[in-house]
Amino acid sequence: MIIQIDIARLLITNALEHLKLAENLHKKHEIHLINEAEECIQAIILFQSGMEAVITEEIENEKKLKDVLNENNELARKHHSLSFKNKWLRSFEALSIKERKSLNTYFKFYSNYRLPISHPKGRYLSLEKYRFKETINGIKNGWVAIELLYKSLKKTYQSFDDYWNKT
Repeated sequence: MIIQIDIARLLITNALEHLKLAENLHKKHEIHLINEAEECIQAIILFQSGMEAVITEEIENEKKLKDVLNENNELARKHHSLSFKNKWLRSFEALSIKERKSLNTYFKFYSNYRLPISHPKGRYLSLEKYRFKETINGIKNGWVAIELLYKSLKKTYQSFDDYWNKT
């Protein structure tokens, strides 16, 4: 028997748990800035990993994204693959999703917040920008991108507000 788990759901759920902790620390104001930043960083890492799992699953299994899969497989033969951003962009193009504001806004967030964590220029990271309000706004934009992807595939995805209120 093979036991499986929806890793995207697990990662995103854990991201929101860290985000809730960041919100609680944020409400306490400047007393816990380091702790708030650490919770935001955890939320950012987990959420982006969940988004990666979502887009990879859809590219691998959705017939409408066969061209994106083929492009990714061709690059893999040369020891490359589509980047996180390009997987999302190519999928939105293949599905003719015109609404790109949330995806583009998430990409800016990803570049400014996630990349310095995953590809640091040194061992230490400045924590000033890792705040609850910026993090929740970034994650909401990524969430909307997931919703748009699923909507174009005739699938449903729970809204951010419903999920947030549930956690």
